[in-house]
Amino acid sequence: MINKLLKDKFKIIGLMSGTSCDGLDIALIEINGIGIDTKFNFIAGKSVPYNELQKNAIQEVISTGTVSLKNISQLNFYLPQIWSEMIETFLKEKNIALSQIDLIGSHGQTIWHQPQKEEFVDVSICSTMQIGDPSVLAQLTGISVVGDFRVADVALDGQGAPLIPYFDWVFFNKFKKNILSVNIGGISNITYIPKDGDINKVKAFDCGPGNMLIDDAIQKLFNKQFDMDGKIASEGRFSERLFNFIKLNDKFVESKPPKSTGREYYNNSFLNGILKFSIDHQIQKRDIINTLTEYTAYSIHQNYKLFVNPKSQIDEIVVAGGGIHNKFIIQKLEEYFSSINTKTISDYGIDIDLKEAIGFAVLANETIRGNPSNIPQVTGAQKQAILGKICIV
Repeated sequence: MINKLLKDKFKIIGLMSGTSCDGLDIALIEINGIGIDTKFNFIAGKSVPYNELQKNAIQEVISTGTVSLKNISQLNFYLPQIWSEMIETFLKEKNIALSQIDLIGSHGQTIWHQPQKEEFVDVSICSTMQIGDPSVLAQLTGISVVGDFRVADVALDGQGAPLIPYFDWVFFNKFKKNILSVNIGGISNITYIPKDGDINKVKAFDCGPGNMLIDDAIQKLFNKQFDMDGKIASEGRFSERLFNFIKLNDKFVESKPPKSTGREYYNNSFLNGILKFSIDHQIQKRDIINTLTEYTAYSIHQNYKLFVNPKSQIDEIVVAGGGIHNKFIIQKLEEYFSSINTKTISDYGIDIDLKEAIGFAVLANETIRGNPSNIPQVTGAQKQAILGKICIV
């Protein structure tokens, strides 16, 4: 049955719903080839925001720590329902027929990510769970879907993340520069791509919080969804006392790769500790946002300094993700990396909000062609693996 999907070129939709829970990124590409020989053209894309009700439903499952099996099961079917409607609307707006799409690559919505092993029943295991079932999405759209990409890597003792470094390697290797690709979503992560294009020299890992702590603090303190343009942060003052408190309590930033993280670590409890400290020491609300924003830039630079810089000279930094819209983060990032030229992914012709969605379309192409697309030295997996589950309609 899989043979009916195999042809020289595919039109693939990539979907990304990240840890920020702010919406679904949709990217349509035409692609052929695999690995270093991959060639793709971006056709169209869109970021579709979740409404408040939808966002709250997702965050409730992720953030509460205790949630009913019924709610998990329902959300697992609910997300493909709304995603299929978003895809249909997107294609209508672009005057593209559903029948023209060969495949969907869906990251799913992470609700639990535990890359470190712990004792469970009578064995030591790790696990990860992304919901928004790909089989449901395939049936609702009538388009075959590749989803659930992380599980195979975790089964091989990998972190299951980050996976976008494979796309970074595919895309950036042809520019023959030592590039540090920085993505600032809910979580921040970096990928080092060497100018000789050797995938065995690629380094990548999560750095720490991206927009996540900032957005959650903005919602609690200012009743806003996010800090538009970093304006509130820019109006505040840096609190060295609070900054040192966060550093002291954050064991992830300086932990050694391979590493990945999410809301399981940077959760309400983590943020509430920061807010309680701030109240106890009379730190003003805007100063909290300023300091949290600085901490995002610091965590990226600190990871670069500890785990990339000692052995790898960087020619250029290329930034992507929703954090680009926060001008204060970018300002601070440029201050930390003052000696290195900083660009955005849009300078390379890719929409700053759609890089990861494009990335999962590329990963879906690798999977459907039977090519492994994890990078073992990045994730810590025992070996390469073909990622994802193929749901054919």
